[in-house]
Amino acid sequence: AYPPAGSGYDVSTGPDGVTAKYTMGDGGVLRLFGQPAYGRMARRVVADIIAKQFPNATVAYDLPNAMIGYQLGYGVVANFQRPGLSTRFDLRVVIIAAVKNDLALVAVAAGPFRRFSQDFGPGPPSSANMELAM
Repeated sequence: AYPPAGSGYDVSTGPDGVTAKYTMGDGGVLRLFGQPAYGRMARRVVADIIAKQFPNATVAYDLPNAMIGYQLGYGVVANFQRPGLSTRFDLRVVIIAAVKNDLALVAVAAGPFRRFSQDFGPGPPSSANMELAM
């Protein structure tokens, strides 16, 4: 099911997956897609995505027991800054990949880093610290 019109998301589909742009608040982008694994394990898929799409990212931590659907995979949370982008926020990306039958299923969420607190977010602290994660 896709969010209804006016819900704060612009959803588009492509031949390899779905992209949801969060258009409210801090904004952000969620991408769900598949790609051939070419024999790579989930950890290598994540590393390749970071190297290609977020080359200056610094991994903050690994996600324990990362899963896509019921398939165990690998995931990280990383911080980065887009070149030439002037913003008061650092940016954060959450990447999870799982491989089954040599197909990598990948979820990538990227948006401004914003520490959850009593003044922002649902109240309790969050390890994601990204409005898109709410």
